[in-house]
Amino acid sequence: MTVTQLSRLIDSQMFYNQQRSLFYIREGNVLMGSSPELAYWMTQRGPDLIFMLQNLKRQHMYAAFVADVASKTLHQFVSTNQFLHFHTNHARELAELYDRLFTRIQKLFQKQSIDEAILSFLLQQHYGHLRDFLIRTNGRAMFAKYAKSEYTFWIPCEEYTPELQAKLLGLDTTRMQEPVLDIGCGSEARLVLYLRSHGIKAYGADRLAKTEGCVTQGDWLETSFEQNAWGTIVSHMAFSNHFIHHHLKTDGNINEYAHKYMEILRAIRPGGSFIYSPCLPFMEELLDARSGYLVEYIQSSTGYKATKITRLGS
Repeated sequence: MTVTQLSRLIDSQMFYNQQRSLFYIREGNVLMGSSPELAYWMTQRGPDLIFMLQNLKRQHMYAAFVADVASKTLHQFVSTNQFLHFHTNHARELAELYDRLFTRIQKLFQKQSIDEAILSFLLQQHYGHLRDFLIRTNGRAMFAKYAKSEYTFWIPCEEYTPELQAKLLGLDTTRMQEPVLDIGCGSEARLVLYLRSHGIKAYGADRLAKTEGCVTQGDWLETSFEQNAWGTIVSHMAFSNHFIHHHLKTDGNINEYAHKYMEILRAIRPGGSFIYSPCLPFMEELLDARSGYLVEYIQSSTGYKATKITRLGS
């Protein structure tokens, strides 16, 4: 087995179960299982698989491999439901979970071969650990609806065309104060690239983006926004959408979002603006000229409204 084959094996296993619900249980088990590729390697080529894992350790590549598996898993989770949220320590916790799984597989192979029944038992235990991890990191209430169907339902996290985003946010490329930061810009950073094509110094940050050029991969709750650093900050269907979600959740992370919201406002330079949608009336009603901010609403199309908060002063 090669490193490439091992990576493809992990990908095929995730793809095999990507539409199945971890929380739908029938006769004590989730309706998830091993892909044909995983079943083959585990039951027919087990020694080769174990040799590969041991070789990764010898070459000091094992930790990076486990971290990559955890990262792929988190990416699949948030692609299914954009409102799932994970901190950096959660990624480390998930990596430790996978390390325990791979270590247990290696120990089992030292004692006996693994047949399909043992493989099924191993995976069911692993899925139980994943369920516990999701509940521990995101609360139990969010997953109640996932227990009602064997298939996951999709909560979209789409990237709109940059022209539509600019229109809905009321952006005027001839008058925007630079530099511009798009929080939750999406993996393709379409609005960022659109603004840069108009000669605007624009940058983006998103947890699903790859750090490359003007875009940085990062979680907005773990990102530090330096005071007076940005002329304009925008966020279309991203930061405020998640803020509302946590505001409505009984176990939502409302305080951390409120603190981050105010940190973002302080990151705007005097005369600059934070422009976002959907609106956050429960926060916007706390702001006025006395607090140093002007709140305006942008009605760019019928039934759609965005918020523009301008920092006063010079």
